[in-house]
Amino acid sequence: MSEQLAPRVTVTLPGGRAVAGRLHARRQDAGQWLYEVSIEVPAAAVRPVDGEDYGQVPTERAGYRPEWVLQALPQDSPDQRALVLHSADCWAAQGRLTPASGSEAAIFVQHGWATACDVCKLTPGSSRR
Repeated sequence: MSEQLAPRVTVTLPGGRAVAGRLHARRQDAGQWLYEVSIEVPAAAVRPVDGEDYGQVPTERAGYRPEWVLQALPQDSPDQRALVLHSADCWAAQGRLTPASGSEAAIFVQHGWATACDVCKLTPGSSRR
């Protein structure tokens, strides 16, 4: 269930502080209800766990919209590099995406480190449709 579709709830934290959250699932176990919820907290309140990979976590920055994204592929071959360059609004861009500026995107394509997407067919410096 996506964040937009999950119903809102109020979560009371230890110490009595109440925060807004989203309800994702619930189950009854031996007469006790357990809820799976998500809450937003400041980054300073969260610590990463050693050994965990956070590369697939969607990341947003307020007011920032990259023009280009690099898609990591599982394999690298002479015909298809391990990175594919997409315009940021390309529907084919999926999975792990890394934002890139126009100059970074141009360097990746010029040096053959990435191939241009076959769907959006745009390369840095070309005009958009």
